[in-house]
Amino acid sequence: MERRIADILFDARSMGGIGTVVSLPELSVSVDIGLCTPAALRTETLLLTHGHADHLAGLATWLGVRRLYGMRPGRVVVPAGILEPMRRLVDVLGELQRRPYDVELVGVEPGGECVLGNGLVARTFAVDHGVPGVGWALVRRVAKLRPEFHGLPGARIAELKQSPEHDLFQTRDEPLVAVTGDTMVAGLDVQDPLVADARVLFIESTFVDDRRTVAHAHVGGHSHLDELALVLQRVRARAIVLYHFSQIYRPGEVEAAVAARLSPDVISRIHLWLPEEGDRL
Repeated sequence: MERRIADILFDARSMGGIGTVVSLPELSVSVDIGLCTPAALRTETLLLTHGHADHLAGLATWLGVRRLYGMRPGRVVVPAGILEPMRRLVDVLGELQRRPYDVELVGVEPGGECVLGNGLVARTFAVDHGVPGVGWALVRRVAKLRPEFHGLPGARIAELKQSPEHDLFQTRDEPLVAVTGDTMVAGLDVQDPLVADARVLFIESTFVDDRRTVAHAHVGGHSHLDELALVLQRVRARAIVLYHFSQIYRPGEVEAAVAARLSPDVISRIHLWLPEEGDRL
């Protein structure tokens, strides 16, 4: 399902425990690959939040079909804590195909980053799902001329650039999208600028009403809407996307719970990425 939010194009599918993928076609990046959609297949970089099957199961299809179609091998960026198991998995998948996969596999430590090119950088932020994992923020890194050099002729700026003693530019990161993956609310720092200032924040909300308690959500390392209600008031993102809903809910039930539990100022920024009926098992 394709949708433009805050001027950014997304193509996503998500149902908690079944499969989640969030693709940004215009940036050629997907976060998680619980299932391989056509949009995910066309993205050259996968960012994995953690190694659970519903966030990983589409990897074999992504690897195999990209090679079948003669596409570039692509890059898979994972939390450093699962890098070695991921290497083994990719090796086994290649062994089953009788031909190793040529894919760039990168591990990033918590707090680290991966430069994707064209000014785009993937940076990690802390989450807590009870397993090695990270949230991912896509930021646009731009170099701006320092204010003290504003107004100088272009020829003079070009001249100063040749001298190492002049630091003409300052680097600024603009958070575009943050995707939490699976996390308990207590493990997510919503004051982290990567989260709070993202133009669009995807945040897990697996459980939304009294059929599952907050304590039940914590057993699986997940979030509950009752916890998020207060936390989301501190988020400055232009748009907040709730996703990863449990399959125990129908779309209308999620919508009703959000309307009853969130304040009007938060609801005005909320987007729901609801599962499709065909996603249920």
